[in-house]
Amino acid sequence: MSEFALEVNSLNAKIGNFALKDITLKGKKGTITGLIGRNGAGKTTFIKTILNIIQKTSGQVLFFDKEFSEGEVEIKQNIGVVFDTLIYGVNMTPIGIMKMISPFYPAFNKEKFFDLLLRFSLNPKAKLRTYSKGMQMMFSIVMALSHNPDLIILDEPTAGLDPIARAFLIDILFDIIQNEEKSILFSTHITSDLDKIADYITMIDNGKIIFTEEKDKMLDKYALVHIEKSAMSSNIAPLLTGLKETAFGFEGLCYDKAKLSGIDGILTTRPTIEDIMIFRGGF
Repeated sequence: MSEFALEVNSLNAKIGNFALKDITLKGKKGTITGLIGRNGAGKTTFIKTILNIIQKTSGQVLFFDKEFSEGEVEIKQNIGVVFDTLIYGVNMTPIGIMKMISPFYPAFNKEKFFDLLLRFSLNPKAKLRTYSKGMQMMFSIVMALSHNPDLIILDEPTAGLDPIARAFLIDILFDIIQNEEKSILFSTHITSDLDKIADYITMIDNGKIIFTEEKDKMLDKYALVHIEKSAMSSNIAPLLTGLKETAFGFEGLCYDKAKLSGIDGILTTRPTIEDIMIFRGGF
């Protein structure tokens, strides 16, 4: 039995003028993998391709050691998916949708369903068209979690959520991942959410994987560097990635901050995921 809930190997796909190019990604059981990238980088295309909504041109996608062709029904019963847009009819109520969908999921937990609706303050009898965009997203999350899936795939789930709902969702995901058999793939451009809970970060840009790294090790090995104009030299510039001039001097990302130690006019700080994304070209 593999240690991975999701394995993507050399995946290629094409939709219009956009292409996914030789993508390899592994989602280890008991971990949260954050998929980051600017809007249009390929995050949603990647998710739709691994779910067989967009047909791949080559490569392999395994869920729990199986391809869709080997057990599509079983796989779909064991994953929960939240897309960046609502997939349910807006003239239906949560109760109506639950009654229609739950028979397809033997593990669907109605008690959990209603508990999540209550905790998200969602009226189970109101039609979805009366919900705000954020509330519709919260309902999609409720549906994805109610059948207790082992793999949860989230495409921009916190977009449109207020800070309280975002914090609540992060808490839920953190609780889920305490079970070492559960895995989460979390696509977002709100990288502060991943700062809190992600184990691994994969950055995608223009349909290609730029890097995949363990989050804590990645944040530890880089330094965000602030340099006074008077301190900048031709020896310092090559040490920096994404060098930018500011009103006060220069900023960049450094892989080896020890080489900058002891130089007057230089300040180094621990970066955020967003800092790394910006200076490595993801925004």
